[in-house]
Amino acid sequence: METYYMKVSKLPLLLFSILAVALSGCSILEYKEQSETVHTAGVIQGEVKVTSKQIGQVMVLRFQDDNGILTLVDKAPLSEQGRYEFVTLPGKYSIAAFIDINSDGVYQQGEHGNFHEQPLHFIVTARETTYVPVITISGPPPKLSSGQVSKEDLVPVTKNIGRVVSLDDAMFSAENYSIGTWRPVDFLQNVGGGLLMLQPYQKNKIPFVFIHGINSGPTDWRPLINQIDQKRYQPWVMYYPSGVRLDSISSYLAEAMAELDNRYKFKKFKVAAHSMGGLVARSFIKKYVELYPAKAKKCDFFMTVNSPLDGMPSAVSGVKHSPIVVASWRDVASGSQFLNELHDWHWPKHIPYYLIFSYQPGEDGDGIVALENQIPLNIQLEAKNIYGFNSDHSNILFDDQFIDLFNSLTSGMK
Repeated sequence: METYYMKVSKLPLLLFSILAVALSGCSILEYKEQSETVHTAGVIQGEVKVTSKQIGQVMVLRFQDDNGILTLVDKAPLSEQGRYEFVTLPGKYSIAAFIDINSDGVYQQGEHGNFHEQPLHFIVTARETTYVPVITISGPPPKLSSGQVSKEDLVPVTKNIGRVVSLDDAMFSAENYSIGTWRPVDFLQNVGGGLLMLQPYQKNKIPFVFIHGINSGPTDWRPLINQIDQKRYQPWVMYYPSGVRLDSISSYLAEAMAELDNRYKFKKFKVAAHSMGGLVARSFIKKYVELYPAKAKKCDFFMTVNSPLDGMPSAVSGVKHSPIVVASWRDVASGSQFLNELHDWHWPKHIPYYLIFSYQPGEDGDGIVALENQIPLNIQLEAKNIYGFNSDHSNILFDDQFIDLFNSLTSGMK
């Protein structure tokens, strides 16, 4: 995979698109359908108020409504400001919320909760935001009316929050990494991804979240994960389809981290991200600080490695001219709304930020991302320290000097 990636990544995005289609055996139409499906996603937003005397994290539930049959497909912790948001495909939905008094993330008899006001369902349309009436939790939830049935079939990324896997798992394959870029709907349905653990949770260890880049996956971090101090740290990996909008990925990560915080109540956590994952990670911190400020204070180390922090001009060309527009290109493109919002936001001073970049002789950067896009001045000013390496875009994660620096920066941190 690595050799293929390095060769094709230097091609213009238009040629990359055509080449990927030819090599995969799939038609352009299939790719376009998946890309367009992702692009139709809408947003559900709302608030929850609690007048009940029960104490606990409020969990918000999203049900898909099929002729009165309510299927629980997703859930997320309520923000500290009492708000919630779901990114979802168009359809008919219902929303409920409950007080998770035992922090297990699952509704149980005796926990107070409620649905939103009648009618019980509402319609989400393509690329639109649907605002749900305020849900007030004052006591036990009402019983469903006659003919209504509730069942659970959580989407894989929600089921996978905190799931323990090995980096040798078949889900971490080059084929699945490619599917995540070019057929993200298939990835979400069949591979799932999510915020995964590489060992059972241990309360005496600090969670360390690793985030991969485009057309890649968690195994990119294997050399470093194998060498970190695992007596002190427990590695978690964020595995996502890199062909979807980055905003939705960072929202998921914020909700997943909040849920695991509720479950385990860890005292600190750290984050490292490579390539496009650096944009996901910065967006995650932005949302985590806004939605869960108390939890965000637990982040005491943050690193981006060879990330296109100022976007990529080639993605602009890809969005304009490619026969297939990968949704994440819209966010990586220089000057995108996603990037502008990140640049307008100020990095929290309590989180030490380490900025890593690399370069190659005779190249304008690391062979993939130009140097000026890796280290824009406003991001340099936010960083605690900046380190540069003579390495290429992908192989930096295998570079012994980089790994030594990483372990030096994280050794002794408690």
